[in-house]
Amino acid sequence: MKNIYNYIKVTFMLVTIALSQAGCSPEDFKSPNEAGIPLASEYADAVKIEVDQETNTVTFAFERTDVIPFWTIHTASKEIYSSKTSFTQTFPKAGDYLVEVKILNANGQSDGSVTKTITIDRSLINGFGGFVYDSEFNIWKSATISTPTFWYAPGWNQIADPKYTFNEPSYSITLPQATTDQWQGQMILTTDFGSSAALEYDFSVILTSSKKHPGVTVKLVDSTDDNIYYFAERVELEANQPQCFWNKKGPMKGLDISKLKLVLDFGGNAEGTDITVENIVFKDHANDDGTVVPEPEEPDHTWVDVNSTDNLWHGISFTNTFHYAPGWNQLPNPVLVINGTEYSTSFPSATFLQWQNQVTFVTDNLALSASEYYDFRVTLNASQDIRAVTIKLAQNDDDDTFLFMKNFDLSAGTNVAAQVVNVQGKDISRAKLVFDFGGNPDNTDILIKDIILQKHID
Repeated sequence: MKNIYNYIKVTFMLVTIALSQAGCSPEDFKSPNEAGIPLASEYADAVKIEVDQETNTVTFAFERTDVIPFWTIHTASKEIYSSKTSFTQTFPKAGDYLVEVKILNANGQSDGSVTKTITIDRSLINGFGGFVYDSEFNIWKSATISTPTFWYAPGWNQIADPKYTFNEPSYSITLPQATTDQWQGQMILTTDFGSSAALEYDFSVILTSSKKHPGVTVKLVDSTDDNIYYFAERVELEANQPQCFWNKKGPMKGLDISKLKLVLDFGGNAEGTDITVENIVFKDHANDDGTVVPEPEEPDHTWVDVNSTDNLWHGISFTNTFHYAPGWNQLPNPVLVINGTEYSTSFPSATFLQWQNQVTFVTDNLALSASEYYDFRVTLNASQDIRAVTIKLAQNDDDDTFLFMKNFDLSAGTNVAAQVVNVQGKDISRAKLVFDFGGNPDNTDILIKDIILQKHID
């Protein structure tokens, strides 16, 4: 009933506007005449809409002066109304938007509407917007992509797949129930194309969440072996702020994979979260699509001294464990040499996959809190190139509860400062720090030094 009264109120207001703009005085106006109510279809040519895809700005115009247009623009979150003959509106998110225009004069409002659909190609985004989706070089766009499959399991109890829609280039997914852990909300897209170890590649995707998300996992992987992959990174999302994930570290060294799949994991989502995945690009790095890629940022951050009491790692007691298993056949543990804040070891035999070469520091009592934010830094040096070394700080008896899990590439003989800054804490009662050098060549020497874990410093 309230909506009916609001509708009557709006209609009365618009008729009043129509009277005033038509220049009618109360003496001139006799009474509404039903026969004089405008027919919307007669005004279709007067409705003009122009879209600027560079700025996502849409200009609306009505090219008649004898009647009043009443615009309704339907968006996912609200309806936008206007009775102006000319105005502009910015649409941050990509997608299709329905526009309805009713026509009013002194006799009333048209029964029908002029309807049009506007299409916004790309979401507005702060910072880098990714590679060009519509480029001829985008292998993803021209490929056959499978219908998405899901594994949606709040509390590790699988429930019905979430609803989704696909409107190229965007997938929209609705997650009605909250999940708490990584891998509880997986969406898998399998392709019909692969990659070659002889080439280098670029990748980008834009992600948006209707609610703050602690980290959507993006993993580009062999469709037949989850341990062969280009990356497995988490992307923290603020509510309704599109975020681009891409190969920030430069072109990705190719892998011999016959068919790729993209795994997106929304584990950790709040109840009633809507996710948009759009503008997926995978291309040969040698093919220039005109994208200007930002220079890699050198993190400028303040770190406590490695021997300071503010370094939460300083003075920690720990026990080392190993899982050294080339081809998943475990070998004797390597020898770890400790010299102050430096830890060195050697691997005589090559490993080939992630998690085949784990060096773990199991602490006695290092605890973290979900109410704090943390910074982490360590320097790594390898005698040979190793791609995608994994560093993970986790609960000792629960691998799914972790502060972070990141991959870093090591170049032979080069000190690499691997760091994670301003990450929200987790309630961890006894932490372990895992370094996985899976993929190391034969006879690789490793140096781990100057581990710093601190409460976040702005």
